[in-house]
Amino acid sequence: MSGAELAALVAGAGMLLLAFAAFNIASHSLLDSRLRIFVRRAPVVVPVSVRRPRKEASVAWVEQWNKRLRQGNYARRVQLQLTRAGLEMQASRWIVIQVIAAAMAFLVVWFFTSGVPDLKGFPALALGSLALVVAWYIPNVVLKFLEGQRLKKLERQLPTTIDSMAGALQAGSSLAQAMEMASREVPAPIGKEFGIVVREMGVGVPMQDAFGNMLERSRSLDLDMLVTAIQIQHRIGGNLSTILRNISHTIRERLRIKGEIAVLTAQQRLSGYIVSALPLFIIGALFIIAPTYISKLFLPGIARLMLVAGAFGMLAGFYALKRIADIDV
Repeated sequence: MSGAELAALVAGAGMLLLAFAAFNIASHSLLDSRLRIFVRRAPVVVPVSVRRPRKEASVAWVEQWNKRLRQGNYARRVQLQLTRAGLEMQASRWIVIQVIAAAMAFLVVWFFTSGVPDLKGFPALALGSLALVVAWYIPNVVLKFLEGQRLKKLERQLPTTIDSMAGALQAGSSLAQAMEMASREVPAPIGKEFGIVVREMGVGVPMQDAFGNMLERSRSLDLDMLVTAIQIQHRIGGNLSTILRNISHTIRERLRIKGEIAVLTAQQRLSGYIVSALPLFIIGALFIIAPTYISKLFLPGIARLMLVAGAFGMLAGFYALKRIADIDV
């Protein structure tokens, strides 16, 4: 790869980083200006100007772009995933991160593969495009992982929170007061979720809609069971504290069974990781011990097709082992 192409690659990466930095600076300046107007006690006097200053024009352009981006279906879905993962970030900023990661992956893979004589031209572009797609979906995988971790933490906190709410109800508190007490005493995520429900009910949102919004933010079967029991008791009556204690016992038993299943299937899950990583380990060891021998596997021809078929077989076997060890309770 010549020096001109290397300079173009570095310049492209720098332009992407500068664009992201300008986007962050404009977003922060817009937020600061709005906060200053909000907390100002004196009446706001809007200056009359024929020409808008350049800074205000750039901030308005960024805000308009953010507004259009947030109105899209993909941005709404990303915003919901960010909320479920517990990240306080705008969907537009997350999409910008995805675009920069995908562009950087494409440039890096294309730069290194185009230096290989057998991969110049279309193969380098194809590998760069594949890296672009993979880098685009890696943030979504991270969001799924964070959502799963947050959901596990929420489900572990739920039995203790329900017991505290049942005790508050037995002491004479109302349901709203019990949820407010839980929001103050229990840490996030379950405490934060109940705090949002209490605030929504305080501004006039119906209880069913507030609970529905909570279930949309946290897709938990145990939380759905709790909300369903509260709504049924609200319509037909009954001893809510006793119902909550029964639900807490059911959730604890479910978590216990899930823990036992995780222990019993630990060997199968570990076997899946070991069997899937073993070919990669062997190839790496052969590259160190006998590089001439293993390099023949990457020569043009049938060897590359066998390598691709083996990679797909590894992925299929890893997925099958994970599905076998994944038991729903």
